Amino acid sequence: MQDDLKHGNTYYTGVETGKGVLLFGRDYVGNRQYGDFMATNIEKRFFEPDFEEKYLNVYELRGWPSLMEGKVNRCCDDYGCLLPLEKIPADAFVDKSALKSITDSERYDLAPTWENYYRLTDSGKGLGLTRSPYNYDRMTLLYVMDKGYPRDGLIDEYPDNFSFYDKFEKIENKLLGRNRWDVYDVMQEKAKKLAGKLLKEHFPETRQKADMKEKAAVRKSKGMKM
Repeated sequence: MQDDLKHGNTYYTGVETGKGVLLFGRDYVGNRQYGDFMATNIEKRFFEPDFEEKYLNVYELRGWPSLMEGKVNRCCDDYGCLLPLEKIPADAFVDKSALKSITDSERYDLAPTWENYYRLTDSGKGLGLTRSPYNYDRMTLLYVMDKGYPRDGLIDEYPDNFSFYDKFEKIENKLLGRNRWDVYDVMQEKAKKLAGKLLKEHFPETRQKADMKEKAAVRKSKGMKM
């Protein structure tokens, strides 16, 4: 009670899972557990073929510390190591209907597109999750497949670093050359095909949307007919 009077209503973060909502404090321990949980269960698995989550709901809520005791920061063992999702205690998951003081909520589409991954990891308009190197490569290749190679070249923001710059070097030089407008369409088509080739070679198990798979199947069947 004294803690309640001292600190008043405190803000918490809630992450909805198939089992219920996990709650995290806004202190050092809570932020670390939240970051570890999101990195392990969302960011790193985003493009994995067996990742089945379709949406992610994240809540901001307020509550009295005395009422939240025992419900917050339950994702780690006694040594501070993150528990696998299936080993997190059942009573750590709170039913959403029991959360009465939600002050804000965000819903994220987890369909495997570069746009959705970018939003999850964007620090300005998303959750700001740290991008793992291999998922940053996947996102960038999917972007090039969809939009083509940036006219002024790819520019990473630290600590991101695209692994396949050298593969696109000739294309980038052409797009920056004097006759860039004469070769623009041809180079963009080459860039899209190269991105698809690299994605298939280096990340063959990448989860993809159904419509992308259908397009790939159509291209393959056309090639066989020819």
